[in-house]
Amino acid sequence: MHSQSVFDLENWLIENAVPSGGWAYYSNKAASIEPTCLALLALKNSKYESSKEFASAIAFLESCIGPNGIVVSPNCRPEAVWVTSIVLFTFVKLNLNLNPTAISSMASILLEIKGTVTKNNRAMEIHAKGINPQVMGWPWSLNTFSWVEPTAWALLSLRSAGLQDNPRVTEGIEFLLDRLMDEGGANYGNKTVLGKLLDPVPGPTALCLLALNGTYGTTNPKVGASIAYLKQSIFEPLDLEHAFWAVLACSLYLNNNRDEIAQLESAITKLLASFCKEFASDSQPLAKSVYRVSLALLANKAIKENPFAINLEAKKVAFKKASIPSESWSEWFKKVIRRLLIDGLGGVQVRQNESLVAWKNVTSYEDDILLALREMYQSFKQKVPLAGKKIFIKPNIVEFNSKRPIHTNPMVVDAMIRLCIEEGAAEIVVGEGSGHRRNMGCLLRECGLERVLAEHKIRFVDINYDQTKKVVNLGSKSGLGFIYFSKEAYEADVLISVPKLKTHHWTNVTLSLKNLFGIASGQAYGWPKNELHFQGIVNSIVDINSTRKADLSLVDGIVGMQGDGPLYGDSIRSNILLMSDDPVAIDATCARLMGFDPAKIDHIGLSAKVGLGNLESDKIKLVGMKVGEFPQLKFENPPGF
Repeated sequence: MHSQSVFDLENWLIENAVPSGGWAYYSNKAASIEPTCLALLALKNSKYESSKEFASAIAFLESCIGPNGIVVSPNCRPEAVWVTSIVLFTFVKLNLNLNPTAISSMASILLEIKGTVTKNNRAMEIHAKGINPQVMGWPWSLNTFSWVEPTAWALLSLRSAGLQDNPRVTEGIEFLLDRLMDEGGANYGNKTVLGKLLDPVPGPTALCLLALNGTYGTTNPKVGASIAYLKQSIFEPLDLEHAFWAVLACSLYLNNNRDEIAQLESAITKLLASFCKEFASDSQPLAKSVYRVSLALLANKAIKENPFAINLEAKKVAFKKASIPSESWSEWFKKVIRRLLIDGLGGVQVRQNESLVAWKNVTSYEDDILLALREMYQSFKQKVPLAGKKIFIKPNIVEFNSKRPIHTNPMVVDAMIRLCIEEGAAEIVVGEGSGHRRNMGCLLRECGLERVLAEHKIRFVDINYDQTKKVVNLGSKSGLGFIYFSKEAYEADVLISVPKLKTHHWTNVTLSLKNLFGIASGQAYGWPKNELHFQGIVNSIVDINSTRKADLSLVDGIVGMQGDGPLYGDSIRSNILLMSDDPVAIDATCARLMGFDPAKIDHIGLSAKVGLGNLESDKIKLVGMKVGEFPQLKFENPPGF
């Protein structure tokens, strides 16, 4: 990259540091640990290493280290320990005279943290084929499964701290090798879903290879295949964030081959030129992030100064036996009292005597969807006014596949944005927090929503990276004392859920209620928000909606998904849009449309039981077209239902 461009990006990082210390994922947010660490690594050996922002960032990280060595972002779940290894790695790599006690305590606790093994036969059937679930890596949060990224970061940090001979490091290497696919690449944890091979993802694949570099694992054929896979992201890039991670990994496997070094240097120059162009554009809503800028700067120096290279002669950090914290009696007692108070008030839900579900026949995404939304919204305008309100639109963008109707169609989101504008909304925000992919910028581009947002100049919130909002769990099913939401989603005046009409291999259907899984923070729960699955996916759906349910729901059923949803099912033309201010009623109506009995779908039935809305057909009034015209379809069941 041209030196001026490097300086501009470094200067941008300094200008966008949080005044109190550290960096947020995006400007004007509270500092978080991961972007702070990446920014510090990116600025290492620059003129800004002696700046007050650099020093304040280190002080911020030190303030996040608990007495037991566990590191947690401010206002985040105390169980979300995945950032501990990133801080340890950063501190060792900065090679500063930092508190050796803190470094020792972080290394000590990391050696004790382990993922768990599922005893759920259904989970084993869905996810465990092709892997050895008995091999222990590291989890995103305590008492949940092992995943690729936290395991890779743990290995990087412990090996950098001179602990490469520790048995936990060896086990972590075995875990990563087990999760790499024979064809090359890694997904976030498992290789298959119901026997279908998952697509590899460049980010976790790159972290795998970074963590394995210099170990016996590099001779494994799957590593070679993974390098070849990552090279596609460099020389045929679909996304720059993916490409930068691939550069960082592949640069450590060049073996002093001059031709390959020259090719990679040329590719880096082109990638960074593209990034500077993207960065200067207003058409890509997530380009200006600390995470991406830091990756660009790190990739720029990957060949000559790759911070992920492990010094095998590093001095061994002292460690001692550490204990994983457990819930104290006082915390347990407080949780019980909160539960008794909420139950004593009779819960917090007030069920409507009759719920309205408006529907319109729409046969194509090229039709006038806005007109259909205008007509349906008239039934809810008085109860859910949009004028003068801050609106948060939550579509379903869990994944992308051009051949499958996985995501909410961007034309439906476009029409909802236009309706909010017409109604005089004070502010409109669109947001999503995918549980399957961390790179939301790539998903927005692939699914076509990026263009819609740019056209309307709508701000997008990556929920996983938004500030967390700790809220008392007003439900009683999951056993969680609090739920950690996206602050913007939770605090919006009007939260609009815009899901896709789909089947789901865990919950039979995924509609408005299930869609709100996506407003829980990835920083707090990891990817794929494993803790919420651990507490029972049905229970978590009910508790999330009990604590913050959608004010308005719009289901995209023009083309739905049947069979092996939510990712691998087949398309089915349903030719319908539905709207309601009752998420249970709209989900129950959609279930009937799909040919399912909503009373037999656990999360819909339980949501109705706790008072979140109406399930019974005699308490739901269909409006907008003649009842006799309401379609009756037969969706293919997902596996296991």
